[in-house]
Amino acid sequence: MQFIKIYTVKNMPATVSVRLDDEMIKDIELLKEESQVDRSELVRRLLDRALKQAKIEKAIELLRKHKISIGKASELAEMTLYEMIELCRTHDIHIGYSPGDLKKDLDRFPIK
Repeated sequence: MQFIKIYTVKNMPATVSVRLDDEMIKDIELLKEESQVDRSELVRRLLDRALKQAKIEKAIELLRKHKISIGKASELAEMTLYEMIELCRTHDIHIGYSPGDLKKDLDRFPIK
């Protein structure tokens, strides 16, 4: 097991130390070579991607349980409303907003 230390950089207020097993270190090193960035930058990018995915998964979970609206889900997932509607369609989540509803809304507010 090895440690990765991520040090504070401008606009990054915290330092995080993480214990990673040898297999993860090996994978990180391989990705580092392929992406041609340093290890800290790669870990930041991977963590950023994982956090974005976690937000999307949480939004989907709350939508399935009818705990939040489609608008709130799009905010939580940091997506546009249109992206969230499409995501719901691909995950077979009924949101009570049909293509006909969208057409009516678009007709009421024409794009100039």
